[in-house]
Amino acid sequence: MSELELPLSSLLEYDYAQVKICRANLSDVAAIHLVTQAAYAEYRTLIPYSSIWLETPQLITVEMQLGPILLSVFNGRIVGSVRCHVEHEEGEGDFMYIHRLAVLPTYRRQGLGCALVRAVEALAKSENLLQVRLETRAAQPENYHFYQKLGYELGEISLYLPDGSPRSYWMSKDLANERKQSELMTSSHR
Repeated sequence: MSELELPLSSLLEYDYAQVKICRANLSDVAAIHLVTQAAYAEYRTLIPYSSIWLETPQLITVEMQLGPILLSVFNGRIVGSVRCHVEHEEGEGDFMYIHRLAVLPTYRRQGLGCALVRAVEALAKSENLLQVRLETRAAQPENYHFYQKLGYELGEISLYLPDGSPRSYWMSKDLANERKQSELMTSSHR
């Protein structure tokens, strides 16, 4: 693990001295795999078609070449992770893509998922990217609400199930608008 150069207090709604947001190293792959599988286990019957069930530590190692995996470490233990990488869409430009946000069930609702998403957003900003995108499953409306609270907007249906119903939706957050609002607030306080 290598610590990100981001102040944790700017990522969490409330500060935990025992929590660190770190960039994963290859030595973390086995733990990332275990945490991800444990975090998603309760959804096995809800999303049996997900590629999560086929994931191996070797696939995570390959994925690390696309972009960073960020970790939430609580008292020295990896309790959450999120993966991200830069993608390009013709006519739209580059954006940061978030996927596989995972927090162990006993550590949920403590701000760790939020901290991981905010860390990805900070990383995107540091790379001068103006947008963050993700896909959320239609079968998990709680995920939609989680991201909506963080400022993400619902977009188009990204995939369909064989019966024609939506499988997942795109969500995105415009970081340029966030930056403009921050600049306006700063200039109004001068």
